[in-house]
Amino acid sequence: MEKIMKARRSGFTLVELLIVIMIIAILAGMMMLATGSATDSANATKVINDLRNLKSASLMFYGDYRRWPSSSAADIHSVDLYMDRSMLGRYAQILIVSKDGGGSVIGLELSNDLASNAIKTKIAAGAADAGLLKMSSSTPSTYDGSANEVYMNMN
Repeated sequence: MEKIMKARRSGFTLVELLIVIMIIAILAGMMMLATGSATDSANATKVINDLRNLKSASLMFYGDYRRWPSSSAADIHSVDLYMDRSMLGRYAQILIVSKDGGGSVIGLELSNDLASNAIKTKIAAGAADAGLLKMSSSTPSTYDGSANEVYMNMN
């Protein structure tokens, strides 16, 4: 009987190894979900901050030229010069809409990598605090994540 017990090797069984591998796979999957959500939040924050920077640059443009910038390529390039890092090429389009009464609304058309529903939902979550708008038939309303264009008042 002692010979049989001594012949048994110490180590892990196949079942024990499979259980450990399954636990590691579950933990890795949970970490991937959390990382993806954090990336979407970071991209949404980047869009909101870019709008704020664009607003500041537009206000500096107004201070120098005594008019709001237009959507012309020359004005958008001039506004971009006021920014500490260029926004040209990072978005599908930079939009500047003049309103009656002398004010303007600035906006960004999200590029394909920023136009996912998850990112637009995160942008919409911060829309009320940041003053983000969507333009539907020239009437601004709070951004709700349904559009690829995000706007902000320059007033």
